[in-house]
Amino acid sequence: MALDRTLYLCGAGNSEGVRLALTINRRSSRWGSLAILDDDRARWGQRLLGVEVVGGFDVLAGADPARDEVANLVARTTARRRAARAKLASYGIPFATLIHPGVDTLGATLARELIVYEGAILAPEVEIGEGTVLFMNAVAGHECRIGECCVLAAGSVLNARVVLEDGVYVGTNAAILPELRVGEGATVGACSSVVHDVPAGATAIGVPAEVVGARRAARAEPRDPDTLERAMAPVWAAVLGRASIGATESFFDAGGNSLLALQTRARLAEVLGLELAVTDLFRFPTLRALSIHLARVEDAPLAASDRALAPREVRRVLARR
Repeated sequence: MALDRTLYLCGAGNSEGVRLALTINRRSSRWGSLAILDDDRARWGQRLLGVEVVGGFDVLAGADPARDEVANLVARTTARRRAARAKLASYGIPFATLIHPGVDTLGATLARELIVYEGAILAPEVEIGEGTVLFMNAVAGHECRIGECCVLAAGSVLNARVVLEDGVYVGTNAAILPELRVGEGATVGACSSVVHDVPAGATAIGVPAEVVGARRAARAEPRDPDTLERAMAPVWAAVLGRASIGATESFFDAGGNSLLALQTRARLAEVLGLELAVTDLFRFPTLRALSIHLARVEDAPLAASDRALAPREVRRVLARR
């Protein structure tokens, strides 16, 4: 009986997901109760749209796999979404499919574990893998192939026959032209327009989108930062909500995303008068690498050939994400 069933919504930072579950339940009465789980103890006891945060993910240890269901609302990054999904799966509670009642799914091939918000458009012959989420007004054109644990943010558009491999994040209002492929773990920045294939692990940003490698800084012993490192560090930390950030710590591993990168670019211009290209933070995602790049760019006596070598020198201390 529905009265005996509980839907556990995992991730208290997603009020849209809670509203979607409430909307579905009003139409179908699938669950007798809803509860929110979040590992942040500060959220316990809070209510979101009337639904209580009852505890951490480990509450699922006491759930009934024969009747209860779980929904993964974590969607800020695909890496975090995958990690949350793996943790939830370890408890053996089946995942729920949450598709807004107003979304037409006729002709689409959908995995069981899927979240689709109001206004999303699924064209015929679309195939979507497990763990993927389509936010409000996202569009998947006909014959698109979308892998597992992808995120299509609000207003993003996949034109016909686009292929997204597993773990791709497509930002708000981004668009991908027909018949392109975006490799596993790649990111398409907000409001970008992708006109070429995007390799695995890379980032595409801009109009038209420039494709740059997503990198992670090699670990190194801390050393005294130069003037640019010291000047930029508090700006990065403020945007990321951190007390501090290391010179070789990746902006994106520290919680950054394409929107925060744009905010950081604007703050560096406002506070320090540093003019960055849109893609600089993606090409040089650490304080150390970015300061090396900026020092080379601003050093007028350098020959053009020397300036061209700077990105390759930086890449030698960076490893693919």
